Amino acid sequence: MKLIVTIKAGDSTQDIVLPVGHGTQSFKWLADAAAFRYIHDGVSARHGHLSNSRRQQHSLPPNTNLLPKDVYNEDCPFFHPEDVIKDHVTDGQRITVELYTELPLDEYGIPKLSHWAFIAFRHGESQSQLERKERYVQEKRAEVEKFQIERIERARLRQIEIERPKILRMREVLADQLIDSAVIESTLNEEWVQIKESGILDNLVPDEAQQEEVRSFLLKNYVELTDLYKFYSAVNSGGGTHTLEFIELNKFLTETSILGEEHSSAILRIFIDSHIGAKNGKSKVKPSIHSQIHRHEFFVALIKIAIFKFITLPKKEIARLKRRGQHILNSKRNVPTAPKALELVYDEHLAPVLANMPAGTKMRDAIASKEVLILFHDNLDALKRSFDKFAASESENGTISLSEFSEFATRAGFTGGGSRMGLQKSSSFRNGRAFERNHSNTADKTSMCVTPKDIRQIFSASQNDRPEEAEQKTGDVSHYEEMSFSEFAEAIARLGVMNFAQGRPEVGSDEQEYQEELSYYECIKMAVEKACSIE
Repeated sequence: MKLIVTIKAGDSTQDIVLPVGHGTQSFKWLADAAAFRYIHDGVSARHGHLSNSRRQQHSLPPNTNLLPKDVYNEDCPFFHPEDVIKDHVTDGQRITVELYTELPLDEYGIPKLSHWAFIAFRHGESQSQLERKERYVQEKRAEVEKFQIERIERARLRQIEIERPKILRMREVLADQLIDSAVIESTLNEEWVQIKESGILDNLVPDEAQQEEVRSFLLKNYVELTDLYKFYSAVNSGGGTHTLEFIELNKFLTETSILGEEHSSAILRIFIDSHIGAKNGKSKVKPSIHSQIHRHEFFVALIKIAIFKFITLPKKEIARLKRRGQHILNSKRNVPTAPKALELVYDEHLAPVLANMPAGTKMRDAIASKEVLILFHDNLDALKRSFDKFAASESENGTISLSEFSEFATRAGFTGGGSRMGLQKSSSFRNGRAFERNHSNTADKTSMCVTPKDIRQIFSASQNDRPEEAEQKTGDVSHYEEMSFSEFAEAIARLGVMNFAQGRPEVGSDEQEYQEELSYYECIKMAVEKACSIE
């Protein structure tokens, strides 16, 4: 092991290559060896033309000993004299050793040593000297910690300056997808107005304070509820990906275990009664089992479902027990309010499902993270080329239809792969609730590929959130039937999480065992690589 040592003594500076063996010596030894080399090289040098800085070195008498003053490098301002060299530096690294050319003295003629020299060379055993040495060590350790913190911060600021243009650029490109809380609140408020104007809320939740609690609940969980609506609106291949049919609402309720098939008549009644567009005259379609509901009507249905599940059914059970003269526990007597019923539906039934979906705030935050934005930026040209390949096939306005997006997913290799049977390693994404092939809200956990249903759901979930009022007035729903580039980028991210979050097969495992689940960034990175690989 060799180190490049810069020796500083007064105005003189010399670089030497100093062999240190296996690096098992201390930094005090290194400083003494550097001092010896500095004197030895100066004495043994032949006389001739010398620079001013070297004249001082070569004018030293043969028996001179220079005391080391400090040892440091650009990565660390202090190396403890007793620390082992190899524990802190590697072969070929640079180290600076400062030497005293003369010792400064205090008013009593006692040498005034640097902290490093005092720690290294004062060997007195008095209590005051030991305490002073320990204090110096702690001060130098604190200096090292402060240096490292400042260095990390400087590196972070430098990196920000490099990354800022990329992040700003991608925020412009993905502006429609990177919605903030103000946009979410504005969108919900417009849909809330439609709910209020229908008059249905006054019948469901007469208390105005509780109505505000319901609105606050919808605002707090807007991203999650919207993603659930989008995913389930794409379950039925025969319908659109922007409205919810009865069969899709029924699947939503059964798969989340909110209501079962024994409540099918109640589910149908809730579905039909949630068509508030017909009530306020904004829709001429007569509600039926064959009609469809929009997002704000899905919110109405959710309120009705929560009331039915946690208020109506318990009250019926209480009445039944009373008729039979049976004792009713106090825990059953107290039914929740409508806002509390909504929270129970979410906590007990929706949150566990959302944990198994490439959806919700976690998904949105991943897409908006600087790491993913930089990843998109670094692959922006290739992603645009992939998008343009499919946008040019049918659409005239530079967008992608569902069929084109399906073709993209197939060409990129998202719809092909091996088996995921026999998963053995633990994973919160795989285990827990074990939503397998019969569930619509997560990718097929028994296959390394996504299904046509998954493609529809990803296409739907990636549509940016905007108020539906204007679209209902004009009847123009083309936005939901076509995908812009920003929506395409979000869809790739969702495909990555759906396809790769379980990890990849262990090498030589015949795809029976899987690595630990990947982070969202790792999943998205793999999806971007696939998307950019299309010839």
